[in-house]
Amino acid sequence: MLNKKTEKKPQATNQFNQAVAGNSLTRDAWRRLKKNKMAVISIFIVVIYILLAIAAPILPIYPYDEIVLDHQNLPPSFTQNAGTLLLEKRLADLYTQAWRSGSLEVSEAEEEMLWTWIDANETNKVWDYMLEKGEQMSADGSFTFSATDQRRIERLEEKLMSELKVSIKSLWYTDPISNEREKLSSLTTEQLIDLYLDLSGTDIDTLKDQYTREIEQQLLRGIKDQNPELPDAEYQQMLEREIERLSESRFDSLIKSNILTKITNQIVNDANSHLGQMATDESVLFPVKEEISLNDTISAEVEASRINERIYYLGTDYQGRDMLSRIIYGGQVSIAIGFVGTITSVLIGIILGALAGYLGGKVDYIIMRIVDIMYGLPYMLLVIIAMAIFGRNILNLFFALAIISWLTVSRMVRGQIMSLKNQEFIEAARSMGASTWRIIFKHLVPNSLSVIIVFSTLRIPAFIMTESFLSFLGLGVSAPFASWGSLVGDGVGSMALYPWKLFFPALAMTIFLFAMNFLGDGLRDAFDPQSKNQL
Repeated sequence: MLNKKTEKKPQATNQFNQAVAGNSLTRDAWRRLKKNKMAVISIFIVVIYILLAIAAPILPIYPYDEIVLDHQNLPPSFTQNAGTLLLEKRLADLYTQAWRSGSLEVSEAEEEMLWTWIDANETNKVWDYMLEKGEQMSADGSFTFSATDQRRIERLEEKLMSELKVSIKSLWYTDPISNEREKLSSLTTEQLIDLYLDLSGTDIDTLKDQYTREIEQQLLRGIKDQNPELPDAEYQQMLEREIERLSESRFDSLIKSNILTKITNQIVNDANSHLGQMATDESVLFPVKEEISLNDTISAEVEASRINERIYYLGTDYQGRDMLSRIIYGGQVSIAIGFVGTITSVLIGIILGALAGYLGGKVDYIIMRIVDIMYGLPYMLLVIIAMAIFGRNILNLFFALAIISWLTVSRMVRGQIMSLKNQEFIEAARSMGASTWRIIFKHLVPNSLSVIIVFSTLRIPAFIMTESFLSFLGLGVSAPFASWGSLVGDGVGSMALYPWKLFFPALAMTIFLFAMNFLGDGLRDAFDPQSKNQL
């Protein structure tokens, strides 16, 4: 008797008694998709983008929301650090001022060329040329800076060398009795207040006035970010309503965050004064990690680095934030909006479209009339109204985009279900007593997935483009978060002087959108056996 483990399963054969390998739509689609080179390349591009978005918090990049005002609008560079670029920027400005004042002389042809650039608003060309010309004249001794300008340059060089960026890695509280350490954030609000009072010497009433005023300003900034360009009186009313709605636990959390920020700022100030002497010592290797103690109970692990040694590969924006970091994190937001918006709208469309297509009758009539009415309304206007009503945040943006975008999906799914519901396998399921929900979601919807997948792939770029348009209008993602659309919107206003602020986010978004469209086209051809473009 044969062992069950060694017993071979019967294999299908044709009329010539030859083994026939099984096949499926998915396997056949994958075989066809692999022949489409652009679709395969697009898969790799999309995967790389998604991995970068997911791994953004652990990548060796600067914080996307860190503002360094001295590093405003620095150009991209792979070799020069921020300090070198700042020095060149100041030198170019001083050389240009010297030329305008007449102390730095140029030929008539150069004079005409410079004024032509100024009239054409090509200021960058003037600065670049004057830097090169000034350095050349300084080298051959035909130009020297005034004593005042020379002192400015020396002070700048000293600042660039000594300026540090101090980051707090962890804050600790040491119990004076048991000597046990715990994180400062784990203490209660009352304990933090007592610690700060001892640390600063401030009385409780003054401290209450301070954190109450600062919390109100924090809430007001959030209100203004979500509702720009309103009258001050309306802002004040909205602030009062926001304060009234604050729960006791929420207000306690805001106080705790405020006190922690005050303690952190004091530690940063102490660390700057303590480590500042090390900054000018060229033998010290940065970043430096040390533990700083404010008193016997509060200490912190800090990391200090020379902030002007940073290299910005894609330049900085108008607030000195790293463009590379903001593009990666902006991709995180844009891709999330594309995928989450698509998944949400597809789920709504599948449920309503499947019910309308299978049940028919009054259910189909009611659902389709709702779809027709909503189709008659301007899509973008509805999204803008929804954002204006519910406020500017990412969750509301997801809701506003998804609540309107299910219409086409529902119509498409309804058509697919209507073409399948009278097939033999559906009749067999009915005869076996399968419920309506089981027939719809176990038989009909799975047999429509190929069309749904293709449509969903093509909807992702549409969602990203819609979000970009809203962000460009100022109704999308609000600061400090960024998306590709908001970055493009920020870069448009200064594209003549700082083109990299527009070019790089636009390039990142364009590559991803092209990849998604090529992938969608490839999936459409792969899943459609009757496609004219099949390979």
